[in-house]
Amino acid sequence: MTDFDQEKYIKAGKILSDVRKQTKDMIKPGVLLLDVANKIENLTRDLGGQVAFPVNISINEIAAHYTPTPNDTTVFKDLDTIKIDTGVHIDGYIADSAYTVCLDPDKTEMVTIINKARDEAVKLATPERPVKEISETIESIITTNGYKPISNLTGHKLERYKLHTGFMIPNIKTNTKAILQENDVIAIEPFLTDGGGSIKESSNCHIYMFEKQKSIRSAAARQILSYAKTKVNGLPFAARWIKQPQGIILNLALKELISIGAIYGYNTLKEINNGIVTQAEHTVIVKDTPIITTK
Repeated sequence: MTDFDQEKYIKAGKILSDVRKQTKDMIKPGVLLLDVANKIENLTRDLGGQVAFPVNISINEIAAHYTPTPNDTTVFKDLDTIKIDTGVHIDGYIADSAYTVCLDPDKTEMVTIINKARDEAVKLATPERPVKEISETIESIITTNGYKPISNLTGHKLERYKLHTGFMIPNIKTNTKAILQENDVIAIEPFLTDGGGSIKESSNCHIYMFEKQKSIRSAAARQILSYAKTKVNGLPFAARWIKQPQGIILNLALKELISIGAIYGYNTLKEINNGIVTQAEHTVIVKDTPIITTK
C-alpha cells in the first residue's frame, strides 16, 4: 500500500465518521427511514465522498440488507433496535462502518456487548495474526454474556472498488487458515442476537450489484445495467437511486436482470428465530498499531 492509497482510505473513513456524528440524532421514533437514508447519502456527497453502497437500515430481527424503497413510508418506532450500516469511498477506496441504536431500554446491553466485541477484535488487526483468533475473541465475548453470534454473517477484506473480496472474518470459531498481512484493509463486523444465532434470506430485495454484461432486449433493463456498470463502478446500488425507469417498469427490469445473471440481488437478511440483532463495524488497516479509519 502506498501513502497515497492509505490517505484515500483514511479520508473516506473520516467522511464516514463525520456523517455518522451529524446524522445519529435522527434515529428516533416517528422519523422516516427514507429521510435518514437520503440525509446520510446526500451528506456523504456534500462532504466530498461517494456512497459505496446504499445505507442499510435494518430493524429488530432484520440483520442486514434493508434499504428504503423509493416511496418508503416506514418510520422508527418505540422499542426498535436499529442497525445503520454505511459505506463511503474516495476513488474506490472504501470505508465501511455500522452501529446500533437501541430505543428499548431492556435491550441496551446488546449494544454494549456488540461494541465491546468489535473494539476488542479491532485490537487484533496486526500483521501475521491468524483470522481465527479474531473470530474466537468475538465469539467468546458474545457467548460469555449470554448471547449468540450470527454464525453465517462475517467481516471481510476490502480492496479498491471491491466491498467483499478475499478472506472472510467469521464471528464464530472456525478452521480458517487466513492470516492478516500488513496493509490489508478489513472490516471487522460482529453481529449478535438473542435468537437462534443465524440468518436466512427473505423474499424482499432492494439492493443490487452489477454481475456480468449481457445482451438484453428491454431498453429499461439495458439502461439499468449501464448504470450499474458505469455510474456506480460496479458497487451496490438501490432501486431508489434509479430515476428512469420507475414504478412497475423498474421492478420488471430489475427482475429480468437478476434472472439472467446480469445483476445480483441482495435479499434482506432476517434472524432465523426472529431474535433481535445488534451490529457494530469498523474498517481497519492492518498495522503493528491498527489504523481504524472509521472511528
